[in-house]
Amino acid sequence: MAPQFDFDAIVVGGGPVGTTTALKLAKGGMRVAIFEKRQAATLEQRASTFHPPTLEMLEPLGLAQPLIDQGIVARSYQFRDAKLGKIVELDYAVLENDTPYPFRVQVEQGNLTRAALAALTSEPLVQLHLGSEVLAVRDIDGGYEVDIAGEGAGTHTARYLIGADGSRSVVRETLGVAFTGRTYPDRYLVITTTLPLHEILDDLSVVNYVADPVDWHVLLRNPSGWRVLFPTSPDTPDETLLDPEEVRSQLRRVVPDFDGYPVAHVTLYEIHRKVAATFRVGSTFLVGDAAHVNNPLGGMGMNSGIHDGLLLADVLLDTAAGRADDTALDTWAEQRRHVALSYVGEETEGNWNALRDRDESRRAMQRDAWRALGEDDAARREFLLTSSMIASVPR
Repeated sequence: MAPQFDFDAIVVGGGPVGTTTALKLAKGGMRVAIFEKRQAATLEQRASTFHPPTLEMLEPLGLAQPLIDQGIVARSYQFRDAKLGKIVELDYAVLENDTPYPFRVQVEQGNLTRAALAALTSEPLVQLHLGSEVLAVRDIDGGYEVDIAGEGAGTHTARYLIGADGSRSVVRETLGVAFTGRTYPDRYLVITTTLPLHEILDDLSVVNYVADPVDWHVLLRNPSGWRVLFPTSPDTPDETLLDPEEVRSQLRRVVPDFDGYPVAHVTLYEIHRKVAATFRVGSTFLVGDAAHVNNPLGGMGMNSGIHDGLLLADVLLDTAAGRADDTALDTWAEQRRHVALSYVGEETEGNWNALRDRDESRRAMQRDAWRALGEDDAARREFLLTSSMIASVPR
């Protein structure tokens, strides 16, 4: 006799990856519990880019159009030089035959989490618990027991366990899965300002990657304002970097002659490139930052995490319905780990190296390569298929 479980799946983590994964499983007919340690699971400030394949995957869940409506649609993006200005503007129009969403959407990831949480509360097969901490995970016959403190306190059982609980994943640590890689030498200072940079700087796009051997930075326009990302010295104390005057001095690197630098939000964080040794242990699966973290340049981290979860949900639903066998889950784990290692990791590292290169001859060659993309539709399409992440998911 098959064992009886409280749920078909328990999802640990209530950010954009965990909530969308749980929602897809529930809409497919699975009984799902989702446990999130924070009381307010929507206050995320890091990711703000949604790429075309992510919008495609979110559309059946009713979550793509709200992001488009709330966000800023970027139909192109720029590579710039801190001293020379715009080098090239890459128009997504060349992807019109590849995706129904030939653009990227700039909006804070909390908007997706809020929408997904609201949708989960309407799903009869879902139990949603905020302020819930995982204390222990144990194998049982054909599934898992999970001990919870806080809301939903007690022991819950499920056939499947999904760790979407971030880079310090309790699920991953409980499994004893290695999480190896490296930490980048510089930290990133991210400043959100209501300063209208698009009215101050010439010919600015919604998304701008600005190269310089010293003062490289990224300019992203979001509904809450312009997000400006700067690298910082690893030797400078946090309190110095977060001092209001230091924050304003950083903004002067972008607009040196402007009086008044209104700041809405400041974040300082370390950057890692790490990947779990495996994304699957039995019927436990790691997705999102629990499985991989990377440099944010290119906006691929959250997007690839959402892809992890929603593609896993497809396979779990197919397995439960008898449309796939257990090997399909191994294939999912292998493919998603390959994407993390050889696609997302390499692309984001390449962006980092290109923007900060100190060798003038290589910098000139990179500018020429960027300009060439603006003159060749076929080459630009191939480039954008990769940078938009379309090439990283099954079609």
